[in-house]
Amino acid sequence: MKICQSCQHENEEAALFCENCGDKLKTQPITQAENDDTFELKTPEVAENNTCSCGTVLEEEDQFCTTCGESVSKDPTYHLEDAQVSKVKQPMKQKQKILITLSVALMCLVFGTYFAAKNYYSQENQLKRMVEIVKNKDVNKMEQLTVSVDPNYNVTRKEIKKYFDYYGRNEHKEAFSRLIEQLGNVDNHTGVLSLIKNGKKFLLFDHYQWALKPGYITIKANQKDMKLFLNNQEKETTDKAQFQTVWGPLTPAEYTVKGELAGEKSETTIDLLQRQNSGDNQTNQVNLDFRKISFKLTSNISEADVFINDKKIGQLLAGEYEVKNLIWHQEMTVQLKQALEDKSVIETKPYIINDSSFDASEYDPESYSSIIKLDFAGIQGESNIEWFLNSFYSTVSGYTSTYSTYDETTKQKFSNHFIDGKDNAEYQDFNTFIQSVRDSKVKSSVTGSPTVESVKMTGKNIYDVQYLIKYKTNYKEYKQPDVTQLFRYKKATLIYNEEEKQFAIKSLGGKENFEVVDNGGID
Repeated sequence: MKICQSCQHENEEAALFCENCGDKLKTQPITQAENDDTFELKTPEVAENNTCSCGTVLEEEDQFCTTCGESVSKDPTYHLEDAQVSKVKQPMKQKQKILITLSVALMCLVFGTYFAAKNYYSQENQLKRMVEIVKNKDVNKMEQLTVSVDPNYNVTRKEIKKYFDYYGRNEHKEAFSRLIEQLGNVDNHTGVLSLIKNGKKFLLFDHYQWALKPGYITIKANQKDMKLFLNNQEKETTDKAQFQTVWGPLTPAEYTVKGELAGEKSETTIDLLQRQNSGDNQTNQVNLDFRKISFKLTSNISEADVFINDKKIGQLLAGEYEVKNLIWHQEMTVQLKQALEDKSVIETKPYIINDSSFDASEYDPESYSSIIKLDFAGIQGESNIEWFLNSFYSTVSGYTSTYSTYDETTKQKFSNHFIDGKDNAEYQDFNTFIQSVRDSKVKSSVTGSPTVESVKMTGKNIYDVQYLIKYKTNYKEYKQPDVTQLFRYKKATLIYNEEEKQFAIKSLGGKENFEVVDNGGID
């Protein structure tokens, strides 16, 4: 018997086709119409004696010819379910398994690569990598990563280095820290260096770059035949009295603009980066105006170094210094600095001289309009020190009189005028002096009147003072005339207490700094 592989029907050994389902035995599969659950079977003409058209005699229940496989059913449509066709599922071959596995792995790789790339090229992660390049001042990577928003400006390695060199200077380190913080905020890119979207990566992901905005400098000169220099390189010569030109595009950095005419120079420094970051692009203008100025400096200390544009030109003496016939230029600044004995340096705020002040032809050293007063913040001047000394000697004078109380409570209060209080040697000398006058049988009191001659700040809140002290001794016997004596303390050291806002005596300088000017006739 032959078993049909399709419906498991048992057929005669000689049968070539299944008498139940019509499939070719062993090799012929069932053919199913697409999207239909029935077979369309052609019904051959069957002889009355139930013989197939091919001549094979069939049994009454046969549905298909066992020789040619033709359907001999009188029902033209033979349903698969009526025939109880049961397909046997064939096992998957090894090659098919490998192909399916490779396909799944490939799909996982493709999707994994896509999402990894999407994360890598996200705006946030691109920005982090770009900020790190700026932070490290990596010139080579920065050159590849930076474009210009100005068609006339080319971003080169040389220009990137110039940009980073600006931030490498000590005075700009704080500004660099602010820049890094600003660049990390994608919503705060409005300065010289900003984030822009520039094309696609692999046609899928947004590509970001830095956009470097260059600057321009407008030069105005008021004289003909003036040579103009940018960072000591000659650029051009003016051809008329009222001359104007524009230099740029220039990498945002600090530049020195200089004009030379008949041996005179007018020079100014302009910081393009600071101006552009602050949005102050309208003031990138330099006026090379050859105008002479004169003025007098005064201050609240007697000695200090005088600086014009951070260059020392002289020294303040007795609180004054005269500057005469100086060639003015834009943004000219004058400032006082003083190095103290403790190696600290104090300085005044820079004073900017504008283009219409202190004309040399109108200079008058006694006129308020010709004077620039530069005071040091937190500095105690001569008037403050003289006020303290007057108050101190008034207290001493009062204690010398027996009409005043001078007990332990009073002594404790008096000791507050001295550093270290009662342990201070100067306190002990004054205490002895006061007590000797009070104990005297002939002296009634001694009054002291100080006059400050000079003040020198030697450290923070530390002052060396030279002053005269005039003592007037009053006697109990009214017939005995008063005696006036004059002494000089050459180096009295006073300490100013910022919290208590008052001075205290540290030392009067010892015997070597004490001078008798007039002993009042007393041997």
